[in-house]
Amino acid sequence: MSKRHLIFIIVGAAIAFLSLQFYNRVHSQPLQDNNKITLKKLNDEVSNQRANAIVRAAHKVSPAVVSITVIQTTTVSTAPFLSPFSDDFFRDFFRDFFPEYYYKKKIKNLGTGVIISPDGYILTNEHVITNAQDIHITLPDTREFKGRIVAADRIHDLALIKINGKDLPYAALGNSDDLMIGEWVIALGNPFGFLLEDTRPTVTVGVVSALNRSIKSTNTERIYKNMIQTDAAINPGNSGGPLVNILGQVIGINTFILTSGGGSEGIGFARPINVVKKFIAEAKKYQTIRIPWIGIWTQDITPAIARAMGISTRGVLVSNVDPESPAENAGIKEGDRIIKVDDSNINNVANWREATSTIFVDDTLRIVLLRNNDTIKTKIIVSAYKESPGLPTDLGIYIEDINTQIARKYNLTYSEGVVVTKVEKNGIGEKFGILPGDIILFVDNKRIRNKEDFKRAIKKTRVLSFIINRGGFIIHLYPGY
Repeated sequence: MSKRHLIFIIVGAAIAFLSLQFYNRVHSQPLQDNNKITLKKLNDEVSNQRANAIVRAAHKVSPAVVSITVIQTTTVSTAPFLSPFSDDFFRDFFRDFFPEYYYKKKIKNLGTGVIISPDGYILTNEHVITNAQDIHITLPDTREFKGRIVAADRIHDLALIKINGKDLPYAALGNSDDLMIGEWVIALGNPFGFLLEDTRPTVTVGVVSALNRSIKSTNTERIYKNMIQTDAAINPGNSGGPLVNILGQVIGINTFILTSGGGSEGIGFARPINVVKKFIAEAKKYQTIRIPWIGIWTQDITPAIARAMGISTRGVLVSNVDPESPAENAGIKEGDRIIKVDDSNINNVANWREATSTIFVDDTLRIVLLRNNDTIKTKIIVSAYKESPGLPTDLGIYIEDINTQIARKYNLTYSEGVVVTKVEKNGIGEKFGILPGDIILFVDNKRIRNKEDFKRAIKKTRVLSFIINRGGFIIHLYPGY
């Protein structure tokens, strides 16, 4: 090998070595940067997975969930002796000799609410604020306000409260009509009040277990129909809190649970927000909830009734229509059979009550009914019921014809007769032993079906006796009874 070739080889090796060093210098830094970028993307992905839709929804609504502290006054009785007179049997037996003492006591009730507007309107349950003397609202950021009741609806167990504030955090209202069984929902509230020593709400998660649930209530003044059922944990103190979808919209107001031990067993119920929206509009406009009036009496069509009338058992039978009522104005008549209300099929009285349980004044009900062999469609515009003290009489009692609202107030089953709405002290009616809510069926031997019958009866005879219905019992009243 010549000297010249050797020089070329050495120079080439040197160039290759330098080129390799230059390449390493140029490409080593981007490789490290790429590793850092990849790690950052991985961390971001993990964070995104942690902050899922449920987390974002809870974070969105939580600032609007408030604690409600209510100061109430209740009457407490106590026996003068502890034993044996504290026993129910002995208490009743010795009541006249050792009367109980009564005193008023202030108690504290705790619940949850949700702010629904930046100017401080708050939704909660009516049972949270019943008999409230003072209402205190605490926000999750520890701010405190004094609340006042705008309106309360005992039947639907809803209340609207107002606090003086502006630019407050609030939750958006969703649409409960498009809920799906099995979809995720979030319950927010303050279980056990401030025992957790924290003003921030507790978040529990579950699914919509069922829709349109009707629950038999032991409280006859409240109606729990078409409720949302969820297995999201709801505990004492959660009442009035929001049930939220994963979009962070309120789709229900948590109302109560079914439990055997007092705690959550995964069977909770919420009032659908679309019903609540009607309540909000009514409360804001009138500062009260007007009593809705339809004016229809219905009964189930038994096989015996069907045979006697020559009809099928489909639907419910209209047994009476209140005069000048929305039902009469809609052309509905006694003997008609209602088979559909809006989108709900009506097969029995329970279906009818469920379809009309959440109505408000000015709602429109689309009715399909059968009359003879004809199918008739009509609309009922729900009116506001105007309660009057009744017709005064010379007997010192006030009477009123029985209509659907009077029947509901006094829990009546009769559609004919007159109901006593007021009894004057020391009047003839009081001497007979008549009480408000009594249904007068006969004056002497004359059948009473309405106020006109009653007025004619007491004009034509010297009243010797009354036959009344009191709570389902037929009672014959004489002077001095």
